[in-house]
Amino acid sequence: MVVALLLRLGCVALLAWIGYVHLHLWQEGYRQIPTNGPLFLLDAVAGFALAAVLLVWPRPLAGLLAAGYTCATLGALIISLSVGLFGFRESITASFVTESLTIESIAALALISWTILVAALRPPARRPRPIVQPRPSDNHPRATSR
Repeated sequence: MVVALLLRLGCVALLAWIGYVHLHLWQEGYRQIPTNGPLFLLDAVAGFALAAVLLVWPRPLAGLLAAGYTCATLGALIISLSVGLFGFRESITASFVTESLTIESIAALALISWTILVAALRPPARRPRPIVQPRPSDNHPRATSR
């Protein structure tokens, strides 16, 4: 279906964009922040990896994993903005914060939508037919009653 393909490609682009933003921020100085710095690099790698997985393996599980990653990334940003995360409190005026809130929110909704759409469009799994044991018939010598 064309809609599912276009939505998936949009999700791939959004995941790559999230990865790029985190890599850019890591290169621009976030790597110096204890604990959060390495997590920014991990987030960048995960964003690119999940974009590649969703591109080559269009299954609901891939969409679910990518949606979970995006929601976790968005949640970490919100926590960092509100109370701080690992001793670091982000500012709404910092580079890419408002962009990240927007991109990650759209990506989460798009990934959840794509996952539901693809799961609904998948044909039901074919179950193997059960092997039927032959029933004794009236013609069979052991089936006669005494």
